[in-house]
This record gives sequence, C-alpha cells and structure tokens, in this order.
Amino acid sequence: MAVYTFLNHAEFLDRQAELDRLDRWWANESDPFPLLVFGRRRTGKSWLLREFAHGKEADILVCDSRAERDQLASFARVLERSLGVRPETPDIRSFFDLILRPRGTGRQLVVIDEFPLLLEASRGADSALAAALEDRQPGVKLVLCGSQISTMTTLLAERAPLRGRATPLPIAPLRFDQTRAFLPELRADDLVTRYAIAGGMPLYLRRLGRRGSLKTVLCDEVFDPLGPLFDEGRDVLTLELTGTAIHFSLLAALSAAPSLEWMDLVERSHVEASTASRYIRILEDLQFVRTANPVFAPVGARRRRYRIADPFIRFWFRFVFPYQADLAAGLPPEVHYERNVAPFLADHVAPAFEDVCRAWVRTQYAATTDTVGAWWGLARHDLRRRKVRSNEEIDVVGARGDVVTVVGECRWQSRPMGRDVLRDLVEYKLPALGQTGVDVSGAAIVLFSRAGFRKELVAEAARRGDVRLVDLATLLEEGATVLAAEGE
Repeated sequence: MAVYTFLNHAEFLDRQAELDRLDRWWANESDPFPLLVFGRRRTGKSWLLREFAHGKEADILVCDSRAERDQLASFARVLERSLGVRPETPDIRSFFDLILRPRGTGRQLVVIDEFPLLLEASRGADSALAAALEDRQPGVKLVLCGSQISTMTTLLAERAPLRGRATPLPIAPLRFDQTRAFLPELRADDLVTRYAIAGGMPLYLRRLGRRGSLKTVLCDEVFDPLGPLFDEGRDVLTLELTGTAIHFSLLAALSAAPSLEWMDLVERSHVEASTASRYIRILEDLQFVRTANPVFAPVGARRRRYRIADPFIRFWFRFVFPYQADLAAGLPPEVHYERNVAPFLADHVAPAFEDVCRAWVRTQYAATTDTVGAWWGLARHDLRRRKVRSNEEIDVVGARGDVVTVVGECRWQSRPMGRDVLRDLVEYKLPALGQTGVDVSGAAIVLFSRAGFRKELVAEAARRGDVRLVDLATLLEEGATVLAAEGE
C-alpha cells in the first residue's frame, strides 16, 4: 500500500482541533469502527481528510454518480495503484471485504469520500459494510465522508445497520478567529466585511479573500453569470433537497433581515404557517437556519427568532438570487454592485459583527460569564411613554445563572458612536432586562464600534468607570492575542 501525498499540503490552513481528533482515533487501536465525517458542503472535509492521510499508507476513494458496478470498477482502478494488480470486486460486499483487509505491515487508512453517492447506487451498501465489519481484521482504519447531512446522520439512526458500529465526527464552519489565516493583509473593516460574506467556509474564504477590491472580487466570483459562485446557493440547497421552492421562499425572506420572529417570517415569505413550520424544521435539521431564544428565556419558550446560519447563503439569497435573471440578461455586475449591493452592505455585515463581538465577550469575560447571547423583550411600562417603543433589544448579554455580568451594544456604522447609545442602554434597556427578574446591578458595559467613539462618549465612559469602549482595531488585536495564547 503506497504512502499518500497530499499535493496541497503546504496550502492547508487550520482545522487543528479536527486533526487532533482524527489523530486520537487513529492512535486508538482498540477502536475497530469507521469514522463518519460529515458537514455542510464547502466546509473543507475533503481537504481535511487528505491532510490527515498525508504521509500515511492510505487509499482515498471518491464516489461519483455511477451505477454500482461502474463505481466498483472505478474503485478497482484506484486500488490497482497500491496493490499492483487490479482486484476483482464483483459486488459491494466483496469490495468492503477487500478494503478492510490489511495490505501491509503497519496500519492503513481508507477514506471513502462522498459516501452518500455510493448508498444511492447500492441500496444495501450500509448493510454490506456492517456485515464486513463483523469479519474485519485489525490494521485498517476506515473513514466515510459525505456532505449530505441527512443521509450521513441516518446511518446512525435507530435500527440502521451501522448503528453502534460507527463514530460520528461533524465538521462545522470555521469560527471568525480561525478564518483570519484565509484573509491576510486586509484592513480591519474589510476583513470583517469579507468574513460576513464568506462565513466560515474555506472555499468561499479562499475565493473572496483574494487580493483586489471587494467590488472586483464579488463581481468576478459571485455576480458574473460565468463566475464560480453565481449559482452556489442553488447548488448547495439542491444537494440536500429535491423540491426547493418553499425553502427558497423562506430563505429569501430571512435574507433581508438579521433575524425574524415566526409571524414576520410567515408574512414575508407568503408561505402558509402550517407549511412553513414543516419546511423550516427541515432547514434547521440541515443547518441552513438557526433559531435562538433571548438569554434567560426558559426552555421551550416561544420567543424564538430565525436567521440564516451561513453568511454566504444569506448574502446569496439577498444579493444574487433576486437578480439572477437580470444579471444573466446583461445587467453589468459592476452596476449591480453599486446600485443594489453597496448601499445595503453595512446592514448585511452588522449581524456578523455582532457575532464577532459576542465571541470576544465570551473569551474576555470567561472568568465571570457562562452564557453569552442577545436579549429582547418588553420595554418597561413606566418608561415606554418617554420613548415610544414596545420592545427593547440588547446586542450582547453575558450571564452566570440569573446574574447579568456584562452587557454590550454593537454598531457597524461609518460614523463614530455617540453618547446616546450608552444612555439608551442604561436608561431603557437595562431596566427592561431587570424587570424579567434577573440581577443587572453589577453588569459591566462594553460598547463596540466600527468607526470609534465621539468625544462626549469617551468622556462619559471615563467618568463612569464601568464602561469599556472597544473599537475595531482593539477588537481584532485582542482577539488575535487570545487566540495566540490558546495556541500556546
């Protein structure tokens, strides 16, 4: 069996936690079961497994949309390189018996990528694999990888043949601090903006993080009908879903707002509530949509808000999907960017900026804080008359138990933050949060601003002593320091 060489080894970035998990599985000789690696398309699963295989005796087999016998013949041609002779694999069981048979003196690795395609071609593939695992010999470690989350998780369902015979390893999108290696030499505001578009998907980060102005990159990669990401949102959804019309309506409605409550989502999507409920659960299960209750809400509370989980999918449904026909008909991408994207880009970036700020608070206040999230709820009755508002929202709330340890507001604006944000938080929002029965008396205050702070706010923060002002440079610099310390 030949030693595998990953040709892009020098370009591989991050995923150290996942590599460490793979190394522990590899070193555990008492674990005979395959590893199921799955996650959204574009999370970098294939590169991760190739990096893991680098320098090991390994075979990597990639499934395709072929008939069973044609797929097995294709595998046989790949295996011939390591065996020196083309093996006979007349059926799926003989194929699994072959790859689970040791072919050298040390441990060998076999990776079957896009495994759901093999399941489509051979309906009994999971049963055949379960049977082959019963007869396997020590020495071979098997990884099954796939992007179809529903199919991969079904393999572990109750009464499924591989239930209890496989170990799951879900691969999530990268966190913001992990994406910075993909976005070198960018100004702080450009770095956050590109992350807010690309999200934590390595492929999007590589394409949208390349040199050039944001306008040029988006026009080339996303808005050009011949660009590689022009149909990306559609491709990602159709990989998991057979009918997409209702899903597309829900996602299009969600893309135009940071998050929506249930009745707002139903109204904007023009989908009946009973139908929307069924389809939104599917999108949640597939990790396209995320729901959240406000901090301190009891389990099962019906105050949830819905949002698109992946920033690029949200960007695509807001700025590409509604304009695809016009762009294909000749609307210049540059004109589209200036007219339909640039004026609204800050609104798109703001929720991602809030996520970055919450992650910063989670790290900086870890000694006193267990939970970090957003809060929304009814305004104080006696204060509402002074400022017409039925609901209040706080961007960042950190807590330990029922004690609020830190609160914060985030502003992704081109002008410096003024004193009104602090006064609004102290006079209206904190009292509203306090009326829910939690202790807000000792909460630290952190204000985050893309463009810095006005002089009067700086003076008031200094006078109070319990307010911390964090501009964009400080946010990113301290985040990098924390990351480096964790790495050490």
